[in-house]
Amino acid sequence: MNYALLDNKPILLLPENYNRIPFWRMAARQDKVRCPACASALRLHAGISFEPHFFHPEGAECPLLTENGPAPLDSLQTINETAATAFQAVLAATAFQAVLAATAEKDHSDDNAKEPLAFSTKEDSEASINEENTKTIGSFRLPKKRTIGTSTTPPPPAPKPPVFRKRLMPKKTISHMAEQMRDQSLHPGQQQAVHATEGSFLILAGAGSGKTRVMTARTTHLISELGVKPNQIMVVTFTTKAADEIRQRIARQLPAGQARELIAGTFHSIFYRMLLHHQPEHWDQQRLLKKDWQKWRLMRETGALLGHDDLATLKETEITEALGIISRWKNEYILPHEVAYREATNDAEKRAIQLYPLYEATKKKHQWFDFDDMLIGCYEMLRDDPGLLRRYQERITYVMVDEFQDINRIQYETVKLLAAPQNNLCVIGDDDQSIYGFRGSDPQYILGFTKDFPQASTFTLEVNYRSHSSIVSLGYSLIGHNRERWAKECQSFHREEGDTYLFEPEDEEEQASRIVDEIVHRREQGAILGECAILYRTNESARPILERLSEAGIPFHYTQEEDSFYQRQTVRWSLNYLRLALNPDDTDALKEILSTLYISAEMWNALRSQAIIEDKPILHVLPHLTQLKPYQRKHMQQINEILTACKDVPPAQALELIYEDGKLRDYLKKRAKDREDGRERWSDELQQILAASKRHATINDFLAYIDQMARQEKEWRTMRPLPDEAVHVLSIHRAKGLEYDHVFLPDLVEGALPHEYTLDELRKGGSGALEEERRLLYVAITRARHSLCIGIPRERFGRKTRTSRFIAEMGR
Repeated sequence: MNYALLDNKPILLLPENYNRIPFWRMAARQDKVRCPACASALRLHAGISFEPHFFHPEGAECPLLTENGPAPLDSLQTINETAATAFQAVLAATAFQAVLAATAEKDHSDDNAKEPLAFSTKEDSEASINEENTKTIGSFRLPKKRTIGTSTTPPPPAPKPPVFRKRLMPKKTISHMAEQMRDQSLHPGQQQAVHATEGSFLILAGAGSGKTRVMTARTTHLISELGVKPNQIMVVTFTTKAADEIRQRIARQLPAGQARELIAGTFHSIFYRMLLHHQPEHWDQQRLLKKDWQKWRLMRETGALLGHDDLATLKETEITEALGIISRWKNEYILPHEVAYREATNDAEKRAIQLYPLYEATKKKHQWFDFDDMLIGCYEMLRDDPGLLRRYQERITYVMVDEFQDINRIQYETVKLLAAPQNNLCVIGDDDQSIYGFRGSDPQYILGFTKDFPQASTFTLEVNYRSHSSIVSLGYSLIGHNRERWAKECQSFHREEGDTYLFEPEDEEEQASRIVDEIVHRREQGAILGECAILYRTNESARPILERLSEAGIPFHYTQEEDSFYQRQTVRWSLNYLRLALNPDDTDALKEILSTLYISAEMWNALRSQAIIEDKPILHVLPHLTQLKPYQRKHMQQINEILTACKDVPPAQALELIYEDGKLRDYLKKRAKDREDGRERWSDELQQILAASKRHATINDFLAYIDQMARQEKEWRTMRPLPDEAVHVLSIHRAKGLEYDHVFLPDLVEGALPHEYTLDELRKGGSGALEEERRLLYVAITRARHSLCIGIPRERFGRKTRTSRFIAEMGR
C-alpha cells in the first residue's frame, strides 16, 4: 500500500515525493508510521526494481488487507472516520502536488531535518514552510544556510530531482549468436583455438566466453588426440581454484590418473616446487614471510632500522605501504641497486627506496624469503644454469598460461625461458580485464605478445555465454572508450535483455537500505541468496551494506580486509564524546578523549583524585584542574556546556556540535598535518559516523546500535554460511573470475569509481590509471548474469557527489 499515517497526518508514496523515503523509512523504524485502519506500525519497503510501499508486519490482521493485497486508497470505508477525513482532504486538495514539489526541495537541502513533513491541507503546508527552522541547543546554535543581505537576485533553479530508478540502456547494442551455432558444444572460434597446437597462440577470451572450456578441451585434445603425455603439458593459472577446476574437468574426460600427471598450478606453486627440488636448503617453507605484519616484525625485532631515523619512527602502516611498493618493483624485476637512482613520485616511494636494500639484506641475513622471492629465485635459477633450463625445456613441450593479462615481467620472462626453443606457447586472457597494476601486472604484455612472437596466431572468443544481452552491451559500450586494447567484437549467447537499473539514493546509508530491500524482494521472487553479490570499489562502501544486511537478518559472505570501522581511533573518539554526554562520570570515555583536549595522560590521576574528593562527575571537575592554563580552562568549560546540551538532542546534531564547537575536527586536522597524512581519511570517518547517526532518534539508541554492530562484527569474521545461503559482499578485485545472477554496484560516483587517486593522475596528464579503472568497472559489470543495479548516491561522506563519467560512456 502507498498510504499511511505519520503523527496522525496522511502520507502518500508518490514519484513526486520519493526523495522523502529516507525520512519515512526512519520514522517507520521508530514505529511512527501507522496503518489508517488498524493503527499497527507499518514498515517501508523501497528497493530498486519495484514500486516502494508500506506493509504490515507478518501475521498482522487488518481490514485493509484483502485476498488481493492492500485495499486501494480510494476505498476508504474501512478506515476510521478521522483518518478517512484526512485522506479525503489530501485527495481533494488541488494544490497537493504543488505542496509536495515545494517541500521536496526544502527536505533535500535541509541537512538538519529529522522528520518528514506531512500535510493535510494547503494552509498547514504553508504555515510549516514559513515557520522559522532555526535550532538552538543550550547556548549553541547549529550552523544554518541562509541568504545574507537583501539582494533580489532570483534563486538558482531547483536541483534535478533524484532518479528513484530507471532502466539503464546501453549506448551500443550487440548481436546475438547465430541460431545454427546455439546447439554446438564449441563455436567455430573456440574450435580453432582448441585444434591449433604447434607454435605460439594468443587467445583473446572476453568475459563469459567459455575460456575454461577451451583450455580444458585444448588440453584433452593434446593428450587424447595427439598423444602428448600429461607431464609434458604445463598449465599455469592465477588461482589454485582455477587449476583444480581444470584438473577436475579433464579427469571427467580422460582415463583415471592422467589428470594428476598434468603440471597445473599457479606461478608461485609451480616455481616453488622447482626451487624446492633443486635448492631445498634455501627454500624451507617455515621461513616464508606470508603477511605484511610478519615482514614488519622482522624489521623491528632484528633491529634492522636502528640508525635509520627516518624509517625507525614510521608507523606500521607506513612501513607496510612501502613494502607493497617494493613488492611491485620486485615483480617488475627492479633490484635494490637500481632504485637508488630512481626519482620518487611521493613520500611512500621515498620510504620504499630507503627500505628496499635494508629489507632484502635483513631477509638474506636471517634466511627468510617472501612470495616475490619465489618468482625471482626460479627465474634466476633457470637463467643462470643452462643445463637445468635445457632439461626443463625438453620435458615441458607445451605451455599454456591463463589470465595472461595479469602477468608481470618476472613471470613473463620465466615463461619465455621454459617455452623456448619450440615456443609451443598458448596464452589466454582478456586485455579488457587487466586490473592488477598495483601488483605489477601490465597489460602491455598481452598487447605486445605478437611483437615478441611475430609468428603467433590470434583467436578471439567473442560470444558471452554468461550475461544477458543488455548487460553485455553495457560492458561493451564502456570498454570501447579505452585506447590501449585489442579491438574485438562481442556477441551475446542470450536473447533475453536482462534487468539493468540505475538509482539515485540520498546518501550511502539509503543506498544500502535500497540494495537490501531489493535483495529481500528478489528472494521473495525465488532468487537464491548465494546468487546475489554486492561489489564495491573501496572498503568504505561496505560498512552500511553489512549493517543493513545484519539488521534484515540476511546471511552474507564477507572477508574483513581492514580493522573494524567502529574501532578506528577517530570513530572511537566521536563515540566517547557521546557517551560522556549521557554519563559525565564515564571515566573510560573521558580517559580516551583526553588527548583531543590537549591534556596529557600524566594528569589523569590528579583528575580522578579531585573527582573523588569533590564527589562530582569526572567531566565536571575537568575545568577546575589547577594545572590548566586560562584558555584551557575556558575550553574545558565549553566542552561541559556542549555535552550537557547534547544529552537530549538527536545524535547527528550532537556530533555536529562536538565536531565544530567542541573543536574535534580542528584537532584531527592538526593531528593529520603533523603526521603528514595527506589522505585525510579522518574526515571521511567523521562523515561516515555522522551519516550513520542520522538513522537514530536518540544518542542512547545510537550507542546501543553501535554496541550491537560491534558484537555482530565479531560474528562476521567467523561466519561460514553455505555458499548458496548467503549474499556475497566483496571488492571488485576479489570478484574477478566469479559470476552471479544479480549484481549490485554501489557508489558509482567520481572519487569512488574512478577512484580519487586516478583523478589525481589524470590531472597530472596520465590516462593509464583511468583506463584501468574503466577495466575494473567492466569486470564488475560482466560478473552479472541476469540483473545489474548501479547506485549513485547524491551525497557520500556528507559531500555532494558527481555521477561517475563512466555512466555516460556506457548508458543512456
